[in-house]
Amino acid sequence: MKLSTKYFFRILVDLLLSLLIFYALFQTAAYFANKYLYSIPQIKEYVWMLRRTFGTDSFKIPIILLATGLFAAWTIVRIRKYVEQKQMEQIISELHYIAKGNYEHVISIRPEGNLGNVVDSIHALVKSTRDAMEEERRLEQSKDDLVTNVSHDLRTPLTSIIGYLGLIEQNKYTDEQQIKQYAHIAYEKAKQMNVLVNDLFEYTKVRNRGAHVSHTQFDLVELVEQVSVGFRIDAQEAGLSLHVDTPDQKIEMTGDTDKLVRVLENLISNAVKYGRDGTDILVRVFVEGRGVAITVANNGAPIPAEYLPSLFERFFRVEGSRSKETGGSGLGLAIAKSIIDLHQGTISVESTPEWTTFTVWLPRTISGTL
Repeated sequence: MKLSTKYFFRILVDLLLSLLIFYALFQTAAYFANKYLYSIPQIKEYVWMLRRTFGTDSFKIPIILLATGLFAAWTIVRIRKYVEQKQMEQIISELHYIAKGNYEHVISIRPEGNLGNVVDSIHALVKSTRDAMEEERRLEQSKDDLVTNVSHDLRTPLTSIIGYLGLIEQNKYTDEQQIKQYAHIAYEKAKQMNVLVNDLFEYTKVRNRGAHVSHTQFDLVELVEQVSVGFRIDAQEAGLSLHVDTPDQKIEMTGDTDKLVRVLENLISNAVKYGRDGTDILVRVFVEGRGVAITVANNGAPIPAEYLPSLFERFFRVEGSRSKETGGSGLGLAIAKSIIDLHQGTISVESTPEWTTFTVWLPRTISGTL
């Protein structure tokens, strides 16, 4: 980096003072060497040899060489010190600029050594701060969207409940049968609200930064079979055949069984609700790589390809009318993905004209403390 005129003169003055100090030290050393050191017979003989060969002052050559080397080393150290001081002042100046909110600014110099490591650490800290602020903005926007969506989804059934109960309250009905009809509609709308509130509560729990999973050892084959049995009657009433294909041997693993049951119930219930125009639901469990895969497939109407990337987003619905008909909250798959993320696994979907398949992959053991 370039030195300013101020620093150039400071270095020049410093070197001149250093030169005077070294010259004084040199003369002192020469005096004592000539008086004491050179009086030693062996050294005296060496000095006289130098004088005969190179001249009368040649005995000062070793001292001159030593002094020159020391002065050169001292000069390098002092110049380096001034350069580092100048670099530090520039780094501090740019750091103050960054601290004023200019988080995109990058310090223009990268010195060698420890000072360079300091600059790298500053850049890493600024980047982490910028990422944290961006994440905070994203979370704030996410909260706003959540409130908006919840308000919208609660308003519709709540309006219906108030409307039909208002008709009963104002005696605007013709007979007892019509009262029952109004009460039944209000009851169904209340159940729809209850589903949304429960799903919203579950979603906020699993999305909380402090959310954790319990480390319980269990047999995945037994878990999947037990959950699947609970949907056989629902599948039959929907005109569907539910098939479960699991290995003969146990698959021991660790995880939070309550949360994994929620995922399985969500996937199988969706297959029953949205696969009514098909004939079969197939649940499979098999070992894949270092983990285990669970697939839930139905041969109903396929999901349009443009909807697949957004399927695990909260409040997303492929068909709004169908969700209302089945009482969906639009949070089920978002909850499932959050639970699988907590288990360090993955969840994906593939939809073809023949089959719509949700695939969950889980590690046998959860690493770390969650």
